[in-house]
Formats: sequence, C-alpha cells, structure tokens
Amino acid sequence: MPAFAYQQAPSLDAQVKAGTLPSVEKRLPQDPLVVTPFQSVGQYGGTLDLVGLWGDNGHRMRILGNNNLFSFNHTYTDVVPSLATGYEANAEATEYTIFLRKGMKWSDGSDFSAHDIVYYVNDVLGDPNHAGNRPLFFKSHDAARAEAINAHTVKISLKEPNGLFIRQLAGVDGSNMAAFNKAYCSQFQPQFNADVEKLVKADGFSSWREYYEVKCPAHYFTPFYANADRPTMAPWVVETPPSANAPFAEYVRNPYYWQVDTAGNQLPYIDSVKWTFSENKEEMLLRAVAGKTDFQARHIDNAANRPLIFGNAEKSGYKVMLRPETRMNVLVIAFNQNAKDPVKRELFANKDFRIAMSHAIDRWDISETLFAGAVEPYQAAPLEASPFFSEEFAKQYTEFDLKKANQMLDKLGLTKRDKDGFRLMSNGERIRVEALSTTLVKPETRDALEMVKKHWQEVGVMLDIRIVDRSLQNSMRFANDYDVIPWYGDGGVGIIDEARWYMPFSPESTFGLGWYNWSATPDADSAVEPPAAVKKQIDLYNQIRITADKSKQNELMQQIIDIAEDNFYAIGTVNGLPSTVIVNEKLRNVPEGMPESYNLMTPAPMRVGQLWFDKK
Repeated sequence: MPAFAYQQAPSLDAQVKAGTLPSVEKRLPQDPLVVTPFQSVGQYGGTLDLVGLWGDNGHRMRILGNNNLFSFNHTYTDVVPSLATGYEANAEATEYTIFLRKGMKWSDGSDFSAHDIVYYVNDVLGDPNHAGNRPLFFKSHDAARAEAINAHTVKISLKEPNGLFIRQLAGVDGSNMAAFNKAYCSQFQPQFNADVEKLVKADGFSSWREYYEVKCPAHYFTPFYANADRPTMAPWVVETPPSANAPFAEYVRNPYYWQVDTAGNQLPYIDSVKWTFSENKEEMLLRAVAGKTDFQARHIDNAANRPLIFGNAEKSGYKVMLRPETRMNVLVIAFNQNAKDPVKRELFANKDFRIAMSHAIDRWDISETLFAGAVEPYQAAPLEASPFFSEEFAKQYTEFDLKKANQMLDKLGLTKRDKDGFRLMSNGERIRVEALSTTLVKPETRDALEMVKKHWQEVGVMLDIRIVDRSLQNSMRFANDYDVIPWYGDGGVGIIDEARWYMPFSPESTFGLGWYNWSATPDADSAVEPPAAVKKQIDLYNQIRITADKSKQNELMQQIIDIAEDNFYAIGTVNGLPSTVIVNEKLRNVPEGMPESYNLMTPAPMRVGQLWFDKK
C-alpha cells in the first residue's frame, strides 16, 4: 500500500502539525497488518464504555491484548500472522526463525525489533532465578535461547522439540513474547543498570526483583495495565490506571499502532476504552442492562441473567449476540485417581465406579431445572465443531438409570450402608466425596453440582460440597489434597491446546495430577507412575510436540481421544448455552459466531481496533 494512502485519526492532526508527532506514514511499519473489516470501513472517534471489576486483568487482556507474534483467526480454526509475517522451522522442530514486520514502533515511538524478543527470552526468562511468570512452553530458564539475525528477524532455539510452538505463540501465554521493551524494562535489572538499587530504595521496594515485577510484569498482572511509562504494542495505552480506589480506568489511542484497514486508515477507530468499576458482578449486570456498556460478555453471562439481558435490550439501546462455547460442559466431575487416601484411590480408579456414578446423574433434570430444557446430556467429550467429535463418546453413560447404578455399585462390593443409607467403603467408612468448589464458577455450575449431590444420595454416595476461594482451591490442588474439583468442560474445541479432561495434560487435569507430575518430572515427590494407557497418551502427545505436520498432529491427537473415551476419566453433565454478548446498537464490525475461549482471548483476535460507532 503506498504511503500517501495512509490516514490517521483527526484527533492526532494537531500534534502532527505542531511537529510533536511524526506523520502517519512514519509511524506505521513498512508492511502494516491490513485488517479487512467485518462490515465496513469505519469512522474515527468515541469511547468504548465497559463495566468491570478493578482487579480483573482477564477482561483487560481480552480487549487490549493479543498483540502476539502470531494470532488465531477469529473462528479459532487457524493460526495467522500478527506482529510477525511468517516463520521457518527446521525438520526437528527445535529452531524457529521468525520474521517481524519492518519498521514497527512501540507506543513511545521507539523501534520494536528482534532485540526486544531476544531480551525477553534470554535476559528475563533465561534468568534461573526469575521470580515472575514463565510461559508453559518455556518451563525452565534453559528451555530456549534467542538470537537476533537482524532487526526484524529472530531465531529461537528450543532445548526440546516443539511442533506446537507457533500455535502456542498465538495463545494467551504467547502475548508476553512481544510485551517486554528492552530499553525500558532492562533499566530495572542490575546487569543493565548499575544504579538500579537506588531506584529500588527510592520507590520503597526491598529488592530489584520485587521492583521489576511491578514495573515489567507479564500481562496477567495488574501493574502491566497500570504503568503509563511502559511502552506497549496495544491499540490503546493507559491514561488513567486501574486501582482499588479508582472509579474507572481509561486507555487512549496508541498513535504508533501497527494495523490499518483496507482503505489505509490507521487503527484503532475508537479514541479510548473506559472501564467503569463495580463492587461486584451483580452491580456489573445492572449497569450492563441499563446500557452502560458497549460491548460486554465478561461476568454477566450466565443462564439466570438471560431474561434480564434480553428483556432490557430495546429499552437500553443494545442488541444481544451469541458466541459459541468452546467449553463442552457446564460441569465436569473428575474423581482424583491419585488421591492420597489409598481406599479412595482404588475406588476412584475403578472405571465401573465412575460409570455407575455417571448413570446416577439425572441430566435432563439439570437441563429442565436450570436451562428450561435448552441443553442436552453430554459427557466430557469433544464438541461437534471439533474434528475429534464422536457421538459415542459424547453420549456414553449419560442415561439416567438408578437401577443400573445401584447394581454396578453392589457388584463392586459396596453393599453395606450406614444408618443414613450411605454406602460404606472397604475400610468401613462412608463413601464421602468432597467436592472442592469455589464462588468463582458460574451460578449454574454451582447449582448443577447441588443437583448432582441429590442424585447421588439416591444411590448411597455422599457428595460433600465445600466452597473455598480460588487461591485455597489451587493450593489444595497442588498439594493433591482433594477428591473432586468440579469445573467447566474446557476443551470442547481447540483440543490440542486444551486437553485437560482427555489426558494428564496440565496441572488442571485433576483426575490425575500425579500422572501429570510424572510426565513432567518422573522423580518428583508428587509424581505418580501412570498405568499403561496413560503412558501411551503421554507418549503420543510427546510425538505431537516433535512434529510440525498438522495432519500428523491430528492423527496422534485422535489416538489420545480414543484412549480417553475408552478409559472415561471424567464425568460430564450437560452441554452449555452459547455465550450472550451485549452490543451497543451503534457499534459496528462485531463478528458473528466468534467462539468464547480463554486461550483464544475472545474477543481480541477479531482485531478490536476495527470497532467503530455509527453516529447516524
């Protein structure tokens, strides 16, 4: 696109005329990312109003984020260029040469280059004592090394083969790869600044590492979104930072943003993004249905809120759009097959026990009570939109059959009961399954769990629900101190990225955390040697990691799913409703059918800079 075709927001004209800001063609890269609008080329101006919680970095990440080297497309079906234009990889999937857009600028006007990525990989993550976030694809300080071939080409060498590396760079963890401006962040490290301790003491911190995590943390943490001095590649930059005492936070146009539309207009169209903070989710909902938000799904989308959301649309000047869920289940219950209690461990590891408990759930009761019959019984299995979908897997053991459940439990020798009618285990103790839940989950998930408790009581199994905060839940999970951690059905699509319920994929695979620990560090105290089927899955996934061939990856993943179907690690309940999104009637370029997904960072990959307000 010729330089003369570029246009900028009128709000920047005065700065350019005064000489305090370079002209638009000097601010853009040689080959900016060209965004094809979903509806039309837009108009400049306006503020995108949102409602939120001041500490909710996940919300900010989804609007200001996805400034990755690569990105998923908005339908979550492919990986596409972003800050990078492409890559080359060796046959062993251990070396990746990544090509950056030439001439990109940080928000302060300094050059974005390969040296910034080298700095993050080598000098931040490469520090053995790094105290901050570490991406899952770089688990150790020596997992990777980076080299700047030139200003716009970086070579990353991996310690171990990883055929999924480019895909991982497109996900939520990949956002940090292009978030660390060397010139700014390095001033807080002693190897680059001999006077850093003076800065530390002047600002009242105890160490440079603590100071660094305030000045240059990963994008998961509040200071990332509150530091106006830190350069960014985001479409909007902080003007009023979020804090516990602030009523709002506001982010204004980045004049060096690296994207344009098909007419050569520099994005974003909208001047600023403003979050107005609420005390809680209930207040957020009331503000949202009163028309105080322009674009909202975060923290207002649950089944009980739908009548209020739909009922106020016309009066408050918004429409309701639907996003397909990538989660395949409202509630997944996975017994801890590595439980500390040897009696429970043996019971939970018995597939027939899990099948019996699945038949003891009245899924249509859950559907009718909580969702007016709009959802169906569904196991923890891939959704129909996934290439790994199997009708048999999705529906196996979903029939509500108390007679069959009781017969199966009797055959397992669980025939004795206490005075309250609960079955006794081999040690004479009541079968008491503690479900370690949290208020963080949606109300319908908590309500479904309460219904399962009643269903299971009918077959003599006690489900004892304990509500704790998320931090305690995580602590108890990592300590392997739980029977069940009820959660959503993540991994309905995008399964290669999120396979927690199909194999010991991550620390979130609560049916076999010890098996996951074994796969990561076999000699760790927390490691539990898995059975042959699980070892086979781990081996298959390791094969996925060493090939960049997508068809081969899918073939191997299908084998993993087949083993999961046969072993039935986790019990599903019902599939979910599409996510509801409040959209201002005047807001344009909002795509239809974009999936709701954490790893996708919905809605960021739609290129939120293309949103605009139709003033007509």
